[in-house]
Amino acid sequence: MNIDARVAITTLLKGVFYKSENEKAWAELSENSFAVIKDYFEVIGLEVSLDETDGYAYLKSIEYEDEKDAPPKLVQKRELTYKVSLLCVLLRKEIVEFDMQSENTRVIIEKEDIQKELLLYLPQNFNEVKVYKEIDATIKKVEELGFLKKLTNQENAYEIKRSLKSFVDASWLKDFDEKLQAYKENGKWS
Repeated sequence: MNIDARVAITTLLKGVFYKSENEKAWAELSENSFAVIKDYFEVIGLEVSLDETDGYAYLKSIEYEDEKDAPPKLVQKRELTYKVSLLCVLLRKEIVEFDMQSENTRVIIEKEDIQKELLLYLPQNFNEVKVYKEIDATIKKVEELGFLKKLTNQENAYEIKRSLKSFVDASWLKDFDEKLQAYKENGKWS
């Protein structure tokens, strides 16, 4: 296995791998060594999900029909809070709207626009400072998940990472709608 394949494997183990981060290793992953890398991860119950159109790849657990045959899960599913889930949905919507209006691939959003969008869905609170701190914490969490990247050349701007499209898919949105309905009925997010 060559060095570029090893770099691709290591990068996948760290999280989402974007073509723009290392084009040489991306070429190795997507063109030359995909089968070898795929087989490498299958041994430990992971599969490589590759989106060549948007230029990203990530690892996810293989879904086994019989869980008795499955190795222990390496990629843990995390339950997200209402605000984090809501922000992910709103950012996914931004990607869809951007794709309909622009030929560019990078979706850039201002922090102020994120705040305005979230405020529409949050309960009215008289403590404005507290609300904005909560919104900042939500943005930070989505950043930690890898779906937002703060731009270095612009103080209050973020790039929405396209890997969000794989995370917030139709089944995820259906689950979100069910949780939202339950939240409306009994005031608890689960």
